[in-house]
Amino acid sequence: MRGIWERLRLCWALPRADEEANRVLLGRQLRALFRVVPWYVASNFYTAGGVLWVMWPFIDARGAWPWFACFTATHLGWGWHAVVCARRAQRAGEASLRHRDLHVGVLWCALCALACGSGIYLGAPLAGSDGSRLLLSAYTPGLIATGVLAGITMPIVSFTWMSILTVSACLMVVRLDFLAQGTTVTLLCCYAVMLSIALLFASHLFVRRVEAELAADRQGQIVGLLLRDFESKANDWLWESDREGVLTRAGHRLVHLLGRGQAELVGQRLDGLFAQQRLVAVQGDGNSIGPDALRSRLRTGAAFTGVVMEATIEGRPRSWMLSAKPLCAPDGEWVGWRGVGCDVSDARLREAESLARERHLHHLAHHDPLTGLPNRRAFLAALKKERSGPHAVAMIDLDNFKTINDSLGHTTGDQVLCIVAGCLRQVCRQGDLLARLGGDEFAMLLRGLPVQGAEDEVHARLSPVLDMLRIPEQIADYRVDVRASIGASQPTDAADSGELLRQADNALYAAKREGRDMLRHYSPRMSERLQERLAMVSDLAMAAHAGQLELDYMPVLAADDQRIRGYEALLRWRHPLHGRIAPMDFIPAAEESGLILPIGLWLLERACRDAMCWSADTTLAVNVSPVQLASPTLVESVLDILHRVGMAPGRLELEITESVLARDPAAARHVLERLRAAGIRISIDDFGVGYSSMAQLRELPFDSIKLDKSFAAALLKDGARHMTTSIIASVIQLAGAMRLTVTAEGVETLRQFELLRALGCTQVQGYLFGPPGPIVAGPPVPQAPAE
Repeated sequence: MRGIWERLRLCWALPRADEEANRVLLGRQLRALFRVVPWYVASNFYTAGGVLWVMWPFIDARGAWPWFACFTATHLGWGWHAVVCARRAQRAGEASLRHRDLHVGVLWCALCALACGSGIYLGAPLAGSDGSRLLLSAYTPGLIATGVLAGITMPIVSFTWMSILTVSACLMVVRLDFLAQGTTVTLLCCYAVMLSIALLFASHLFVRRVEAELAADRQGQIVGLLLRDFESKANDWLWESDREGVLTRAGHRLVHLLGRGQAELVGQRLDGLFAQQRLVAVQGDGNSIGPDALRSRLRTGAAFTGVVMEATIEGRPRSWMLSAKPLCAPDGEWVGWRGVGCDVSDARLREAESLARERHLHHLAHHDPLTGLPNRRAFLAALKKERSGPHAVAMIDLDNFKTINDSLGHTTGDQVLCIVAGCLRQVCRQGDLLARLGGDEFAMLLRGLPVQGAEDEVHARLSPVLDMLRIPEQIADYRVDVRASIGASQPTDAADSGELLRQADNALYAAKREGRDMLRHYSPRMSERLQERLAMVSDLAMAAHAGQLELDYMPVLAADDQRIRGYEALLRWRHPLHGRIAPMDFIPAAEESGLILPIGLWLLERACRDAMCWSADTTLAVNVSPVQLASPTLVESVLDILHRVGMAPGRLELEITESVLARDPAAARHVLERLRAAGIRISIDDFGVGYSSMAQLRELPFDSIKLDKSFAAALLKDGARHMTTSIIASVIQLAGAMRLTVTAEGVETLRQFELLRALGCTQVQGYLFGPPGPIVAGPPVPQAPAE
């Protein structure tokens, strides 16, 4: 019952509002009531007179005059009270009306209702004609209904009126011995119920309207307060101008920002107060920035938003986004503008910095960090799009680079690569593309070749490369003689970009086989390399069964405390005739032939069994080739090995190279997600020199990043140290935000180690901590870095 009562109260009160709101509601309810009551009293006098005129022949005048006097007195009293209260509200406001006025009004309403009800009860039996009875039948419901309508804003008044008259009408029906007395009384009660429902609904609407008006008033007060505070304290500012944009009013904040007086700004053109040239470049600005954009919006005469204006304040670029609506005179004529300038400086500066970082990372993804040349990814993309006419591809491989690396160290080797890149830039013609594909391998895309004599033109362009690289370079105290072998190929009708590269690669190996330091053009007769590959594949197929494959382990250390976190398994092939063959020589052949699949599973199982002899918190890293990742049974094979060996999946980390992502990113992602779901960690190897992409880090399921060793090497180069440091810091910051571990490869000096640790690198590995080695009594123990 309490809940029903609370819901009914909502029809005439605001129980959840404060006292002030209920006082305003009461005042408006009473004012509306007191305005209607005099008219209703006059209406009752008119209808009562009509009824008396019709009934006069049937009633006793001596009994009618006292009733009429009572009727007149009560109605005059009710009307007089309503008029007095209405005038008081008009003079002193609605707040002058109190509950006492309501109570007095209800009392007068009850007295008038009793007077009307007694007249109905006493006069109905005297009706002596059909006309008089018809008049009373119409008068009684109308009297009840109009009384309810008169007090519609105050339900208590209407209920008082309706209750008394409904009871009087029912008593009259009972007294008159009608044939359908029960039905008539029931109908009167039904009408009363329906009137009550309609009354409560209409009163509820009135209360809700008042509540909405109060909320709007409060909102207007808040808006006014905020606007006043806005102009005095906020970074944004208000402005008004004429149709041409000449200021008629300038906000205090604008005056303060520009350091000019209010009178000085008024009369100035708004677009002339700001910078005429763009100060901050933000992607997506389009044509919505600057004075020209503002002038074009002002000419339209339509409301606008999003126009950005800039100015230099205290040596710092500031930006504001202007919005405005047209100002119209009372006759509807467009006379000017009113708008606001919102400070968007910080957001635009952050966006500009983000754009710069994105461009920096995009440059990193498409360029070699050591030499600054385009990387393999950029070269392949350019070659695939090449449609400008006759062209050729040249593969350039340094002849003595491995000897330089082994004898003088990777630092000197990196210096040599930078010198070679500089020499190649000098001989590269405008329009040609030079790239570093990786290691000591470079490529050139020669454009603009003649239709006739293209091979001679290629020879003429590439011969200076050989001549320049034949000049020894002095690096530190060493005389370095590099030289190079070059293989060139021109497209045929059936050759695509991939085939063109393969042909140039075959020509390169032909130059290597024939003595190096020479240029060779591809011809179909160059099959010797393929035969060597076939022989290598044949030997490699028996290598695992013959016990020729071995594993070395390179320790991975934490950068902070230099404790061993795990080992990376490295495959070695000890050929009975050719001795130890480097992985870079036989892994490509294994991948091309498909032998990498059984060899990879052998390597994984062997490494997992070795890792079972280590401590339980030592991880094992194993490289996975693109061919393995494309295998549909890779996931099941890996899980089967872990189950048979009994090794926890969390100890295994699979390293994939960036080339994996260039073949089929969707398939690679599916396989990596399944491996991660099994608890195996995934690492991207040689990050930053090939197909690196920020989208890959965001979308593909990686746990860690292994920076290519060229980053560590570039830290010791004066010319490349600053940019390399910035790149590494950006990658580490991005990895930290994505909760990825960062491992730096190729750490060979204490200086490199200290710089990488200071930049926030998580883990390190390299020859500084000892070379990789086989397991004898245990995995190789790293050496402490020398001071």
